[in-house]
Amino acid sequence: MDRDATIAIVGLGLMGGALAMALKRNGHAGRIVGASRRPEVRAAALAAGAVDVAVASPAEAAEGAAMVVLCAPVMVIPDLAAAIAPRLHGAVVTDVGSTKGWVLERMRRAIGGRAEVVGSHPIAGSERQGFDAARADLYEGAVTVVTPDGSSNDAVGRVEAVWRRAGSRVVRMSAAEHDRRLARTSHVPHLAAALVAWCAGAGGDEPAETACVCGPGFRDTTRVAEGSPEIWHDILVTNRDAIEAELQRFAMALDGVRTRLRRGDFGAARDFLAEAREARRRLLRDAAPEPTGDVEGRGQ
Repeated sequence: MDRDATIAIVGLGLMGGALAMALKRNGHAGRIVGASRRPEVRAAALAAGAVDVAVASPAEAAEGAAMVVLCAPVMVIPDLAAAIAPRLHGAVVTDVGSTKGWVLERMRRAIGGRAEVVGSHPIAGSERQGFDAARADLYEGAVTVVTPDGSSNDAVGRVEAVWRRAGSRVVRMSAAEHDRRLARTSHVPHLAAALVAWCAGAGGDEPAETACVCGPGFRDTTRVAEGSPEIWHDILVTNRDAIEAELQRFAMALDGVRTRLRRGDFGAARDFLAEAREARRRLLRDAAPEPTGDVEGRGQ
């Protein structure tokens, strides 16, 4: 990506604001145009030096841009793609959505060949939302998945260059593979955390009696349940099939543990716990450094 090219960032919440800050900090010399409906957000982005120009209209932001990054909740992204389509002239369009197959299909349909579309998913975030939570190092060392899925090598390379400039470690995979893997590592774990939190709060005990025994284990296990219900609704809708398949695997494993307990086969239960510990260690050895306060499906 030409360091002097204009990049339009549509949506100046946590993700879009952090991307603008990171690009400025890391040497992007071209203009960064930000779009936000809220005048106070536009004013804050200008005051922080995150953008050179701030506008209310996504279409106005896209005019003349070499790249447009749509930073919004998953189910809003296709509407934004349709809004900017008439102003696209050879641009590459990407996004930050937490699911990819559903989004890519609808973005391409909305844009109708006026620009190349490349999917992106930066795996970073925070429990906090909005521009006030944005920071320039949000993407530093975090993985960003880029999904080529029929796009040209040039377009894919330009998108990857932007995320590397923001500090990300880029990984390529197909949209279908992304959605399957994220269902396993993010979407089902979020539902499991939500279920644990719900069960603890709906157990029939007095809240204070339960709260007094909620220690670090409960906090660690349920932390991601703090994610926005609206954003997670979009993830469930747009990755339903992959999530359902992984929930079935999860339910089978849970039923296996229950069966061992019922039979008194505590040795097998201990083996399961040992296997789980080793699996976690093995996976995290190769994982990116954990971003501070990361909550998947966060405010975008």
